[in-house]
Amino acid sequence: MSYRCSVVLADDHAVVRAGIKLLIELTERYEVIGEADTGEAVVEQVAELEPDLVIMDIRMPGMDGIAATRRITKQHPDVRVLVLTAYDDPEYVEAVIEAGAMGCLSKRRARSDLVAALDMLASGRMSFPAHLAGLLSKTRTATHRQRDDLASLSERERDILFLTAAGYTADEISRKIYLAPKTVANYRSSLKRKLGAQNRADLMRVVVESGQLTQMLAVAGIGQKDQ
Repeated sequence: MSYRCSVVLADDHAVVRAGIKLLIELTERYEVIGEADTGEAVVEQVAELEPDLVIMDIRMPGMDGIAATRRITKQHPDVRVLVLTAYDDPEYVEAVIEAGAMGCLSKRRARSDLVAALDMLASGRMSFPAHLAGLLSKTRTATHRQRDDLASLSERERDILFLTAAGYTADEISRKIYLAPKTVANYRSSLKRKLGAQNRADLMRVVVESGQLTQMLAVAGIGQKDQ
C-alpha cells in the first residue's frame, strides 16, 4: 500500500502514545501529526489539523472517547476514528459504532492488529474483529430503543443502507449487488433524504437506533473473521 495518512493520537498516557506512534510510523504509511491526552483536546486537534485518521482511547479525563468520537464524526464526517478499548462489552462496542467510529480494537490486541485495522480504515472499510462483532449478536435488540425508520425500506434499500453505513463506495456496492453505480448513487441519495441523514455516520446511528446493527455487520461481512 502506497498511501500516507495523517493521524492524531488520543490517550491520556504519554508512554502509550509513544508506543503507538512508533508502531504505526515504522510502516511509513502513517504520520502522527498531533497528540492529545483528553477528549476536549483531541476534538480541538482534529479541528485544527484535519487528520485522515484518529486513534482514540475510550477512557480519558473529562470528555471520554465515545463522546469525543461523536463530536468529531458530526463535525468532520470524513475523519475516520479507530477506538481502542479495554472493555469487551457489547454496550461499549455498540456505543462506539453509534458514535460514528469506523473501527474498534481491544488494547490487548493493539500490538498485533493495530496496523491492519488502520489499513482497513484508510481504505474506507470498517474494522471490527470477530470476537468484538460477535458480542453484538448476543445482545437482545429488544433491550434497546427501537425506531421504525427502516420499516418502509425495501430489501434492496436496506442492503444499500447497510453497505453505505459500513463505508462501501457506490462503485463497490454496485459490484457487490449487481446494480449500475449511478443507480446505487440514486438509492443512496434517496435514503439520506428518507432518513434525514447527511453522511455515513448519521446513517450508522439510524441503523443502531433501529436495532439492526448485527444485520448490518452480517450484510457488510464485518467481523466474520479476525483481521
